[in-house]
Amino acid sequence: MTGPTLKAGDHLLSLPDVRDTKSFGSLSDFDKKVILFCQSWLGKQNEFEFHTSGSTGTPKKIVFTREQLITSAQLTASALDLKPGHTSLICLNTEFIAGAMMVVRSLVTGMNMITVAPTANPLENLSDPIDFAAFVPYQLTTMIEHARAKLNTLRTIIIGGAPLKNDDIKSLQSLSPDFYATYGMTETITHVALQKLNGPDRRDYFQLLPGITASIDNRGCLVVKASHLGTDVITTNDVVSLIDDNKFRWLGRYDQVINSGGVKVYPQKIEDAVAIIFKKLEITNRFFVSGIADDKLGEQVALIIEGTSLESETEERAKSEMRLGLEKYESPRLILYADTFLETDSQKIDRMKTLKTIKN
Repeated sequence: MTGPTLKAGDHLLSLPDVRDTKSFGSLSDFDKKVILFCQSWLGKQNEFEFHTSGSTGTPKKIVFTREQLITSAQLTASALDLKPGHTSLICLNTEFIAGAMMVVRSLVTGMNMITVAPTANPLENLSDPIDFAAFVPYQLTTMIEHARAKLNTLRTIIIGGAPLKNDDIKSLQSLSPDFYATYGMTETITHVALQKLNGPDRRDYFQLLPGITASIDNRGCLVVKASHLGTDVITTNDVVSLIDDNKFRWLGRYDQVINSGGVKVYPQKIEDAVAIIFKKLEITNRFFVSGIADDKLGEQVALIIEGTSLESETEERAKSEMRLGLEKYESPRLILYADTFLETDSQKIDRMKTLKTIKN
């Protein structure tokens, strides 16, 4: 078998011949979707349609050309030194841009592909060596806890979809792969900036990929300019601290910033602190921080916890730890509970819809 290959389940297919496969009946639905995307690409399809995740609003349709996807893939390949003969792991839903672009990067660079249906631990039943993989934070957290040895055999890993917990970033420092946080969204064809998370060259800021520049608008939100994304700039809802026109630190979502008594509070900072406190107290519930309307303050900081109420003693200990570890205006004044967090189609917590289910 010559040329790049695609390993889907027990089937090893040559990418040049993947459009002729007759093995669909014995493949998983996920494997079929990957192969269908490959067929579209190898058939020279010129336009590809995606939908935004809907985590911060109504999902919308976006169409990209083949050339736009190729340019994005080439930028990543150059930044991460991806080469023909490397093997990539496809374990994200290819109906969304993050999973689809893993396939495009593989096809553009000539990497072999191995497909594993999206699970919390994609490495669980995998023995093949992997050079390049993309995970979302909950997958990485699971693998740090349950597949550390296998995780340590990978070469380059990118993490996106949501911010990574500080505790997990600390865990990466003793692991061998090069880990990168990504900044991007569907509108920017996944990431346009990378942040090295471990090793001697780790950074506390995002570096934009070559040819992409940044500025900020009057809200303090990032504005991105890249020729392959079109002639217009892309104005985001991400509040950043701009270091120069190609470096920035991410502070939080503008539509999630809490204005409490005239003070701007960033939920991500509080969530990082709460994650450390929850680990110390052995609280495993998912959570997020949001602003709740308040007559005096305009908004008050609330901690939303998934599941049944914590025992009163545990909740009081958590409150005490938060008062000690956070500024007065940052410490949650309310703790609310949701039976189950609602999620978007791309498995992100839908904060707005979840809040509507809570009676406080």
